[in-house]
Amino acid sequence: MHDPKGLSSRNSGKDTHIGPYVRHLSKSIRISIDEALDKEFSASGQSRLTSVQAHVMGYLNMQHELGNVVYQKDIEQVFHIQRSTATGILKLLEQRGSIRRESEKSDARLKRILVTEKALQTKKLVDSTIDGVEKRLVKGLSDEEIRTYIELTEKMRRNLEK
Repeated sequence: MHDPKGLSSRNSGKDTHIGPYVRHLSKSIRISIDEALDKEFSASGQSRLTSVQAHVMGYLNMQHELGNVVYQKDIEQVFHIQRSTATGILKLLEQRGSIRRESEKSDARLKRILVTEKALQTKKLVDSTIDGVEKRLVKGLSDEEIRTYIELTEKMRRNLEK
């Protein structure tokens, strides 16, 4: 493994600047996941569906299955994106026929985001693509290693919230 900060040769993580390393590594993993998803979607004929759009659609499909109402502000909060970014994603999904927006009767400014039949039909393809990329991501890792990774990164996240 590439070790740009020389962390593996040090006795303790306490005397290193681990923050930049964690930030770089997590960003690199996220980018690699997105690139792998984009490549898989393109190979399956879904070239116009980016990984970000797929994640948003996955969230919308899940909320639809649970019977929950979703608004644009929910997308912004869940995915930690700005209003303009969410607007662009939702406009593209609407143009492609994956979602439609419906005004609330109590407040016409609020628009529910609803998944269409087309979105429900492509859900299986999206799910299997994501499953395949996730299998590649954890290839060679034991269940214990995966649990340890999750526990450690969650602990780091909680440390920063204090």
